[in-house]
Amino acid sequence: MNSSKPVLLFLLLLSLSLFAQPVRLNIPPADNKSFRGKVMFGYQGWFAHPNDNSPRPHYWHWGNLSTTDPSKLHVEMYPDLREFGKKEKYATGYSFANGKRAPVFSSGNRETVIRHMKWVRDYNTDGVFLQRFISEYGDRVVWRFRDSVTAAIKEGCEKYQRLWAIMWDGVGHKDAVANIKADWKNLVDNMGILNKSAYLRHDGLPLIALWGYTFYNDATVSELEALLDWFQKSAPSKYRAKVMLGLNDNWFNKSSSWRNAFGKAQVISPWSVGRYRNQSGYNTYRTNQINPGKSWCDSRRILYVPVIWPGFSWYNLKGRTTPKNEIPRQGGNFYWMQSHGAVTAGNPTIYIAMFDELDEATSMFKTAERASQSPAQGYWLNLNADGKSLPSDWFLRCAGKTAQVIRGTINASSSLGTPPPGIMTIRPKDNEGLSPNGSMDFIFPNFNNKDAIEISIDGGKTYPYTTPDNVGTFKISRLGGGTYNVFVRHDSQSPAVDMGPVYIDGPSRAITTPHRNSSSPVTITYASSPFKNSAKIVFTLSSASKVTVMIYDLSGQKIKTLLNQNINPGQHRVYWDGNNDNNTPTSSGLYTCIITTTAGSFTRNICKFKG
Repeated sequence: MNSSKPVLLFLLLLSLSLFAQPVRLNIPPADNKSFRGKVMFGYQGWFAHPNDNSPRPHYWHWGNLSTTDPSKLHVEMYPDLREFGKKEKYATGYSFANGKRAPVFSSGNRETVIRHMKWVRDYNTDGVFLQRFISEYGDRVVWRFRDSVTAAIKEGCEKYQRLWAIMWDGVGHKDAVANIKADWKNLVDNMGILNKSAYLRHDGLPLIALWGYTFYNDATVSELEALLDWFQKSAPSKYRAKVMLGLNDNWFNKSSSWRNAFGKAQVISPWSVGRYRNQSGYNTYRTNQINPGKSWCDSRRILYVPVIWPGFSWYNLKGRTTPKNEIPRQGGNFYWMQSHGAVTAGNPTIYIAMFDELDEATSMFKTAERASQSPAQGYWLNLNADGKSLPSDWFLRCAGKTAQVIRGTINASSSLGTPPPGIMTIRPKDNEGLSPNGSMDFIFPNFNNKDAIEISIDGGKTYPYTTPDNVGTFKISRLGGGTYNVFVRHDSQSPAVDMGPVYIDGPSRAITTPHRNSSSPVTITYASSPFKNSAKIVFTLSSASKVTVMIYDLSGQKIKTLLNQNINPGQHRVYWDGNNDNNTPTSSGLYTCIITTTAGSFTRNICKFKG
């Protein structure tokens, strides 16, 4: 049995569901003026592979994947790579149950990091805080890797109109104060991170985050005071920034010297991962930590930002000495308990831990749904571990629902229900022969008050593919190898949405899209697509000619001749009833209308569907 069929059916059923919340193709740009009202992820960006051509040429954070020795495995969850092209996937010693090799991604691959920022956009969340571990500052190889990830985050957020900010971890490390200052200067002066509007600002200045004070014994209050003073007062104006502090959850019980320093920050975000395991534990945490912490911040006009997370497990990372699935995700209900609690406590901003944290199984991005999608060797925590069949993007959808509640576009509810889908998923299939057989599968929801989706695979130059938006899936077949820059829109009057490059491996083939022959005297001025019962095709002739109008399927098979005669110049129309030459109804799908004259031809794709 093809294991992909149940998942495709499940996704299709979800896409056809009626959602109370708005579903739209064109996501508005994230506003960078304030952290208030935002939902943002932490982003580690720390996975490397020996063959990724990055500055760090060996496995990093995966463990050693060249062997299937379980003691060498350091991650808990396996990423869903079905949207990734071959150039973003790296071989390992692991394999799936069907015998195929199980690849991984690398944060050192620019295209992958940009893809992750696209996912941030696709699910209508606001952005990421990029981790930079200042304890690694002295290792120039590691720091070049960190810089490469930073450059890709910047590019991805600018491309997809999301937000990002720098977060330094390891603040108690020797020379942390001097190194943070030096790093910030390099980021501003040499990497130009503030040159575009994608960098997050707060209260009129860029926002930076310092994570670890009250966690690390070596992180002293005097060092914190020194950084607060430098970023807010003594640094040259171009380096000044507002400060967010990532603190331990007992921060407001610290000494007066610590509390005086905390009071100089603009944002406080206490770490909560692992602090509770169920509703009862969360209620206690909210009473004893969130509520008094927020009150302390509110009285000082400091933005309090709670941290919420999907679940937790580090069985592999800790050498198989801790429980598997230690804090279960409960199908998203554990996450939503925290999201609802944070919102109803009056918090206008949420920090989600984490986007890509596979090591401790707090990752929110797309991961394997079940065992057949994870390697057959070793232990992997799949999304169905708690007995619920979930699509790989479920937790991105959960984050998107949190963002919509924060913005007030949907009402807060104590139950998760079915969170809103992302705007679209595109899964490529490689071309494996001389006759092009590569393809793209599009998965999408039913958009509000829209009838169709038009698709371009040539960077928005032409939109030859059209599908009804309520069918859930669409396939473009017979594609050769190459990179296809995909844009989608509802019609020519609506904004085009950049869905990024889709890479198909294999023998190349020029992109073939409907086009007008420059010498042709015929122009198709209208073709109803999609259509249910009858398609009207309107064309204009500049001179008298013999004209044939024919319908073909995507394999090149002629379906029906609509016209074959000499006609005069002017505007003409023909109709296709959706039947073939034998008057037998054709199936739903994409067809091509070709109008041929003595001097040239014109083609247009039209889509038939059953309403």
